[in-house]
Amino acid sequence: MDKFLAYYFLISSAICLLFYPFYYRWRYKRFYEKYIQESYKRRIGIITEVGFEDGFITSKDSYGEEKIRLAEIEFIYEIKDDLFIRIKNGETVVIPSKTPDYTEFKNDLTVLTKDLGIVWETELDWKWR
Repeated sequence: MDKFLAYYFLISSAICLLFYPFYYRWRYKRFYEKYIQESYKRRIGIITEVGFEDGFITSKDSYGEEKIRLAEIEFIYEIKDDLFIRIKNGETVVIPSKTPDYTEFKNDLTVLTKDLGIVWETELDWKWR
């Protein structure tokens, strides 16, 4: 009986150690997808016009207009699918790469932020793990 319990716990421990990373990755991704859906449900799918205007990034949608001073940008992080603009107050603006004028927007942003010394990180082979 003692050998049976020892083998049982040894095998079940090995199975848990083997499959736990897969379960944790799935759970972690599911948690953040659910959090984003609940937190930003009024903003997902809303068409927003984004542009530049005298040292500001402007965005206009059906809820209103927002202006972000270029000097308030903390850093810019680019992956294959999105461009994340992190602002010093903790907010992040996400620009999907599937937008029609993405390359033009990215080039204009590069030119405007070059003199401000804003860190631009690029990781085009990033994948969700």
